[in-house]
Amino acid sequence: MENNSQDSVLVDVVVAVHTPDRPIERTVASLMASGLPTGPEDAQRLRVTVVCHNTEVEPIRARVAPEHRDLVRFVHYADGIKSPAGPFNHGISLAAGTWVSIMGSDDSLEPDALARWVEAAGRDGADVMIAPMAHAGGAAIRTPVVRRNKSAALDPVADRLTYRTAPLGLMRLSLVRSLGLDFPTRYATGEDQSFSAQLWFSGARVSYGRGLPRYLVHDDAAVRVTATPRSVTDDLAFATDLVESDWFAGLGCAQRSAIVTKLIRVHLFGHVLLRADAGTWGAADAAAMALVARTLLFAAPTAARPLSVADRSLLDAVARREADPAVMKSMANARRTFTNPRTWLPRDLSQLLHPEAPLRFMSASALVS
Repeated sequence: MENNSQDSVLVDVVVAVHTPDRPIERTVASLMASGLPTGPEDAQRLRVTVVCHNTEVEPIRARVAPEHRDLVRFVHYADGIKSPAGPFNHGISLAAGTWVSIMGSDDSLEPDALARWVEAAGRDGADVMIAPMAHAGGAAIRTPVVRRNKSAALDPVADRLTYRTAPLGLMRLSLVRSLGLDFPTRYATGEDQSFSAQLWFSGARVSYGRGLPRYLVHDDAAVRVTATPRSVTDDLAFATDLVESDWFAGLGCAQRSAIVTKLIRVHLFGHVLLRADAGTWGAADAAAMALVARTLLFAAPTAARPLSVADRSLLDAVARREADPAVMKSMANARRTFTNPRTWLPRDLSQLLHPEAPLRFMSASALVS
């Protein structure tokens, strides 16, 4: 597939790095082994842009292996915001290749990944190539939960694309720009939700790199947790804003429901467990979470129908503002105990064959590779 940019770059990779102790040298080394030439003049097919976010360039540049430093574009970007949204937006704005890709500075790619992704995207005529993912220790990350043996021309509802939140892989730069996509900087968390949702439901041709080299998530970086706990409202603002947007209102019923089912299953229930497990859940959290649930279900009233019996019990507890952290912890854990028959079937048995119904969802997830 030919590149229509003014230079020879085929893939622009944007890496956001926030502190000089991040293992950026590992990320860059994996990109240099990703199967695409990088260098000056006509040989360059890969351009790596490391955006040094609210931190100085030189300490980060110094971490990169000497033989790689001159093959990387280091850019300083300061916005004073603790979010990767700004540096990713800035890096994408500097891109000029056919494809653009984003990476975290803790992560890496398996050898030949970019070359193989580009090859598959060209073969499929794809606008987006979703990268297969794994933990660096080897365990697969089974998102999105695509249909068995499906890899091209994916359907965002049937192939459950909403479960891949971060748009990792390859995106056609012209598509990103035509859609006007960017990562909102106003959220404490969830800044990639609206970007990816608009990408999956744009009508673009989306492929999944089943069996291709993977994007690897490492867990050896220092853990950084803010000392200031956030409110339920702040933590889930990305979700309520998304479902109250004009873009969301313009989607079909099945599309709106797919997004909200995932928001409930992953984010709303996830935040309930987080707070209940920490023992901080109380009346204020219960009231705020009930409001979030009401907002989500008002936007997509059928979204709860395919959820399991255990899921619906927890959702009922949220709706009634159950304030006992022990009760909420028990219910949040029960929905994740897959030896429990209450996690196998939807409460509404008419939804048994729905793509989001428990047995279909779990069996498809087990086959993702």
